[in-house]
Amino acid sequence: MFGFKKKAAAVKVELKKVENRNLMEAIVGGCLLVAAADGAIEKEETAKLDQLLRSNTRLAHYGNEITALITRYTEQLEAGFRVGRMNILREIEDIKNDPKEAEEVFVNMLTIAESDGEIEPEEQKVLEDVGRRLGLRVEDYL
Repeated sequence: MFGFKKKAAAVKVELKKVENRNLMEAIVGGCLLVAAADGAIEKEETAKLDQLLRSNTRLAHYGNEITALITRYTEQLEAGFRVGRMNILREIEDIKNDPKEAEEVFVNMLTIAESDGEIEPEEQKVLEDVGRRLGLRVEDYL
């Protein structure tokens, strides 16, 4: 009986991972995309990203996967911003049909852009581009 409950709990965790994987990838990617838009991912931005990810209960069960994803996206953006941008925008496209997830990704990105005190013009362009893709406007969240 207890073995069944353990297996059921493990299956439930795996289902949550599958269910929220696109959201996790879109949040991490979107936040790093906006952080890198001005040419450098600043300490304030990575600290805020870490804080946002740790406080998101829907992403808590990913643990080391998030760290690996941050590393992968950062390396892509540093190796070639356009390539990293393309891959991240594809992840963001995966969640655009869920209005709540789209808004969650967008608001997280906006929070990262504001984390160093101001939204740089390059960050604004990224936010506007992603906002268009998601059907959201930056002005509605400022």
